[in-house]
Amino acid sequence: MEIKQAGSIIEVDGVIKTINDSQMLVNAIKDASRSGSVIIKINDSFSIPSTVIGELLKLKDSGIDVTLEVGDDILYELLDDLNLVSTFNVRKM
Repeated sequence: MEIKQAGSIIEVDGVIKTINDSQMLVNAIKDASRSGSVIIKINDSFSIPSTVIGELLKLKDSGIDVTLEVGDDILYELLDDLNLVSTFNVRKM
């Protein structure tokens, strides 16, 4: 997995699969959210770890605007099944 960050935009290439991947993504999200909003583009991954979802929910509760852009149909369906599409402003790329 590779993370690219430019201001409040985070782009994730590859599958998010290890604990280290999750922690790196959470750290990037915390850093990017200082501006008051964060946009996360997940290009390839078909899943998102619960630790990342938990961090995004905490940010949302504290007033940070969260937007997810996903490239994989399976991930979009997962977020839809969890009723998180409207919560995280999920868009299909």
